[in-house]
Amino acid sequence: MIYLNNAATSYPKPPSVISAVADTLRDMPDSSLRSSRPTGPDLLTAVRQRLGQLFHIADHERIFMASGATDAINRIIGGLCLSQVIVTNDNHNSVLRPLYNQEIPCNLTLLPTGGQSLSSEALQDISVPVHTEGHTLLILPHCSNVTGAIHDVATLCQKAHEKGMLVMVDASQSAGCIPIDVDGWGVDILVFTGHKSLLGPQGTGGYYVNSSIRLRPTLFGGTGSRSDIISYPDGAWEYEPGTPNLPGIAGLKAGIDYVLERGVEKIFQQGQQQTDWLIQQMRTIPKVRLHSQGGTSQGPVISLTIEGLRPSDAGYILLNSYGIVVRTGLQCSPLIHRELDTHPDGTLRVSLSCHTTKDDLQALVDALHDISDSL
Repeated sequence: MIYLNNAATSYPKPPSVISAVADTLRDMPDSSLRSSRPTGPDLLTAVRQRLGQLFHIADHERIFMASGATDAINRIIGGLCLSQVIVTNDNHNSVLRPLYNQEIPCNLTLLPTGGQSLSSEALQDISVPVHTEGHTLLILPHCSNVTGAIHDVATLCQKAHEKGMLVMVDASQSAGCIPIDVDGWGVDILVFTGHKSLLGPQGTGGYYVNSSIRLRPTLFGGTGSRSDIISYPDGAWEYEPGTPNLPGIAGLKAGIDYVLERGVEKIFQQGQQQTDWLIQQMRTIPKVRLHSQGGTSQGPVISLTIEGLRPSDAGYILLNSYGIVVRTGLQCSPLIHRELDTHPDGTLRVSLSCHTTKDDLQALVDALHDISDSL
């Protein structure tokens, strides 16, 4: 079986990830701040330090764990005082649905991308209210989960800050496979998930929020510290209530360690070389229509359609006739599909990982040639 659906969940996981999860379940329970058992630096502190190293966040104590990017995004949108939100149309439903289903909607501006990197000029004509208590927030994915286009976050942050906006970056598709420099780029809020290119288990992830931002928690409960406080003093909040998912976090730490040891720059270079090769090969296949541009702003995600064949049917053929796993449909990002004219059937999405081989890609190219020739 050839697995090319890593933008959904990466596979295979490194053996160290599996061992870390199993060891945590096998060992005596040890929740951070809740046990007198001496363990040295606790797991949550260690994973924050690794994430700070990977994402270039000096203030790693401002990285908070959640069950994934969807959980994190809902906490952020629900916890910020927002007067205006600027959102690119290649955002995932984990962003769009919390915005479109708020009880009290905020002013929402949608920016088209054409499936490519957003130009900072797209922010030029957006006016930011001056006399308001709420924030104006720009939300964009670092890498599109449909086309693989990588946004120039550093340039967009600079432009957004000049206009008085905050910037939230969804790094679900880039964390672990594309270099990220939160402090250097000036990112205000970063969201990540653990089960994709960070190679961790499902149900892990989190978010970083700059210490200057007032974020009210949307979840309250036990934290294992300051248990005498029931009603928090304003601003003295805690952001990780409940018993932490230590087996998952242990697996996530092992995945991050694997990425750091291998080197995210090397992983990125490998992904770009393989993606460029694959796009060039696909351009020679009759009836294949590419929706990814390639080049230096391309992540390890490619979308295509085949003339005369629905993506769902193409995916079925690839799986059952060639043993190749891909993803089909609207990829949970419906707005960008309307602009790409791939609504309602969506696309056939191919997504790579650091474990993808040249033989895997050649098998896909050969299969697409066969399918195209049969139509």
